[in-house]
Amino acid sequence: MKPNPGGILQLDDIVGRESVVAYLQSTLDQQSILLVAERRTGKTHVLEKFKAGAPARWVVVKRDIGAMRSASEFVQYVMADLYPHLEAKTNFRNWLQSLGTQLGGTQIGPVKLPNFAAKQWKQVLGDAIAHLDDIQAIERVVFLWDELPWMLEIIAKTNPQEAMELLDTLRALRQQHASKLRMVFTGSLGLHHIVRGLKEQGYNNTPVNDMLSIEVEPLTLPDATGLVRRLFTDNRLSAATPDLFEETAKTVDCIPFYIHHVVSALLKKPASLSQPVDMPAVHAVIDHGIHSSDNPWDLQHYEERTRDYYGKQRAECLALLDAVASCAGTLSIADAIKRAKAAYPLVEQQQWIELSRLLARDHYFQRHANGEIGFKFTVVKRWWLWHRNLELVSTGVAP
Repeated sequence: MKPNPGGILQLDDIVGRESVVAYLQSTLDQQSILLVAERRTGKTHVLEKFKAGAPARWVVVKRDIGAMRSASEFVQYVMADLYPHLEAKTNFRNWLQSLGTQLGGTQIGPVKLPNFAAKQWKQVLGDAIAHLDDIQAIERVVFLWDELPWMLEIIAKTNPQEAMELLDTLRALRQQHASKLRMVFTGSLGLHHIVRGLKEQGYNNTPVNDMLSIEVEPLTLPDATGLVRRLFTDNRLSAATPDLFEETAKTVDCIPFYIHHVVSALLKKPASLSQPVDMPAVHAVIDHGIHSSDNPWDLQHYEERTRDYYGKQRAECLALLDAVASCAGTLSIADAIKRAKAAYPLVEQQQWIELSRLLARDHYFQRHANGEIGFKFTVVKRWWLWHRNLELVSTGVAP
């Protein structure tokens, strides 16, 4: 295996995901899934691994829909994805061809798709999905829609009503075709932010309460350690001490993306190829990944996305993140709020509490069994401290 930070891995190079893939399959036998994960933890590879090993009578369609700009465009691609599996059915083929002839539209492969200028996209989508019930040979149809929240965000900026209707339509289809249809929503933007924004504009529904939320976590320590060891072995690197593999995995939170970056950086150093790699050498490349102004690990994203995620509450969000990052250990939510509130004393307590919950849902914070919170990932915390020019202080309320 060659280090491939941020790239698409071969299936055999996706390690440590067997249990979550098996859980996805067993869950999809019963219901649809909201797959949540911090960016770079490997959710796309989990989907690829699941797709490759899906049961023979399951049709699994994976598509990145983050750049789509309307519900009608989305429906066009749904029908294009269905076509290879339904084209042998005369009724579906004739129905789709008649729509394309009547309405014109986009040519995708052998299919001329309608533009829905004269017919509601909701009705067309419902009619297309209904044809699945006619095929007894297909046990499940699973749509893996990556970056669905970004599509909804784009639609909602110009037509929030359409975004609401699309969410409701997809839920209705899951209910109407519960024996066969499954959906997996995932994306780097949390769907809860989209729904929260729509609720501020009058949306009252709960569009994903029928879906099970499953989080893709970093690798387990044994799997992450094994990945480091395999990358070293396959690339002819040697370790100065046996515990280097585990220590490296721990230092980058057992996240494959960072592990690949570390080994890639080591391979660029002539010394790594001529002598055993020790932990000071590993720490040096990790420090560069976190602290370089070139942003090689794309950590700047963690601050930049707060503009989209928190909007008018961004200043308070940054204050709360600063308060928790600057604590040497964990601290209670009350103490974290007290630290942040010093800069924004007029913000009500309940708003701070809700903000802390959102930051946990967005994988910045982790709440421990004793109720205290801290940054979920040490890599992100180290970068935050450096980027925001903060200093660690001992646990307790800052003066």
